[in-house]
Amino acid sequence: MDASVIRCKLDLLVRLIDTTTGAEIEEKNVRFFRDHKPVRPVPRGSGNYVFLNCGREDGSLDIQVWGFDPCQVTVEYEKLDSQMPVVEAFLIPSENAASLSPVITFSGKLPGLESVQAVHLGQAYCCISEFDERKRIMKLFKTHRSGMDHIYYGLIHPERQDFEPFTVVKELSESSIKISQPLKEPFSVNSPIARIVFGRVTPQGDYVLRVRDDASRLLYLVRYVVEGKENFKMVDFRRLEEKEQTLWRKS
Repeated sequence: MDASVIRCKLDLLVRLIDTTTGAEIEEKNVRFFRDHKPVRPVPRGSGNYVFLNCGREDGSLDIQVWGFDPCQVTVEYEKLDSQMPVVEAFLIPSENAASLSPVITFSGKLPGLESVQAVHLGQAYCCISEFDERKRIMKLFKTHRSGMDHIYYGLIHPERQDFEPFTVVKELSESSIKISQPLKEPFSVNSPIARIVFGRVTPQGDYVLRVRDDASRLLYLVRYVVEGKENFKMVDFRRLEEKEQTLWRKS
């Protein structure tokens, strides 16, 4: 009897991430759609879903997860690793999800808005000690962090009230990491580092940024890009109802 060989080709790995915590989404009630038709990837645990033997065509993927707002991700294979094509879907918790922790929403509309993200000024993972530009190795002062598995962070410049986003490639030790690109801005030793919370922006400029209501002080530094230009704004999520706060375009 001839042995049969079944070959499986990994065409896409999708990771579902809770943007308010940076953690993988473990919720099992998940649905995927391509061109408005349901597709069924194979769940691999920890928020990972794999598409096997389905071809590698560019397009968009709509994702619906119970307890989170619907999400659409764009798949462009020329921008992905050919051996391990991975797309990360950052999902924002719904306001009416009873089983999840309470959230606070910052939303509005700004024409020309391209992206919005923020860092919590009261929850630094660690602080920078020094940076080797050639090796892209950042040395850290530890605070209360327990690893930097969440790979998107912002290096905060308190004196300028802005931050520089960076991506962790590898954690080399408890006090050093390698990042994807050299830092572009000068920094001060002991500047804090915090995880980035991603918001959602529509082509019309409508935006939503949602954070967990899990601390007495919820002061965030928001970075928003308008027509290619980055801007920053302090947003106190505890005062949104007391005084209207919106993004604005700088001159």
